[in-house]
Amino acid sequence: MMSRLAVRALALMACLVLATCSVAGQQPMPSTLEDAACDVSSTLLFDGTAANRSISEQVDLGPRLPGSNASLALRTIMLEAAEANGWTAETQVHERHGMNLTNVILTLNGSAATPRTAVVLSAHYDSRNIADQDLNASNRSLPVPGANDGASGTAVLLQFISIAPQLNLEHDLVLFFNDAEDQNQNYTEGAEAWADNLTDEDVERIESFLLLDMVGDADLHLHNIEPGNQTLKQRLLALGAALGMVADQTDCAGELGEDIMRYNVTTAVIDDHIHPHALGIPSVNLMDPVYGESKSGTFGSYWHTMEDTPDKVSAESLERVGRLVEVALRTGALLDVDPQEQPEPNDPGSTATDVETSSAPSRNSGLLALGLVGLLLILGLIGTAEWYLKRS
Repeated sequence: MMSRLAVRALALMACLVLATCSVAGQQPMPSTLEDAACDVSSTLLFDGTAANRSISEQVDLGPRLPGSNASLALRTIMLEAAEANGWTAETQVHERHGMNLTNVILTLNGSAATPRTAVVLSAHYDSRNIADQDLNASNRSLPVPGANDGASGTAVLLQFISIAPQLNLEHDLVLFFNDAEDQNQNYTEGAEAWADNLTDEDVERIESFLLLDMVGDADLHLHNIEPGNQTLKQRLLALGAALGMVADQTDCAGELGEDIMRYNVTTAVIDDHIHPHALGIPSVNLMDPVYGESKSGTFGSYWHTMEDTPDKVSAESLERVGRLVEVALRTGALLDVDPQEQPEPNDPGSTATDVETSSAPSRNSGLLALGLVGLLLILGLIGTAEWYLKRS
């Protein structure tokens, strides 16, 4: 027969097992992906200051509306940089809703001869033609400066024109600058035209599609944007933690991260990524959907206003996002992604819908399982102890 003292000892041991699981959950061991991120984190090339300088240069061109001289001037900057750095350039012209829009596709061939797979990085380079959300009614017919909403994602991609050739990637890299994302009540027109013209072979060879939109906000908080590929989100969150972009997670230096990748907040967004997503291409959107003060039914108080100016963005935010993308490329995190079950995109008539979730995608699923095992062990030992005590 088991003594009461022995029963208490077993119960204490079980509690110690569960306590150990809890402590381990606070300081998880780095994953292989995080280790890879830390291995390259000290040699990253992305320059946030240069990207921030591009914001002002783009805004100084004037409104980058489809068919405008400013739009042409920005495309000239892209194409000249591409030629200087060994990219293959293609422009595609489409007519939609009375607009002549021009997409720019830059391709850098990888070192692997076969198979020819590709990762696509995308941003819209147009700026909105009307400041319809401006508090001043007299401004609502004016074109917005577009420092964050348009220029920020473009600034990040422009940096990769010169950076990517130094990364020695095996796969092809495509920089897709799409036009007419944000004109009147017409959205994602350039991305839709691009997706409509992809062949089955094109779709098959694209490993992943990463969209950058509104990523320059000086008060940067990237949300969990739906729809999107969950595997890509989990990988980006792990890389972000290594780079110090996730609160309460330790970075490569052992320091607690900042609250930048706020993936415990889910926001449904109709954006350029929905079109490759609908084709089954693993797609994800890096975006801060609260620009300025939170404002119901919008993406913040600066969004679609004359306040979308270069002083509202920062080199630090651009560098955070640019280096996250660079690490994702250098670690292979954007390759070999299971397309999974792709849900249908939300109704394109919707704009911003915030959905608070209970927790961010977890890096500690294994430890959580261990904790549950510990809990079951306690319950089992208590039940066994009670059985022995009843017989004693």
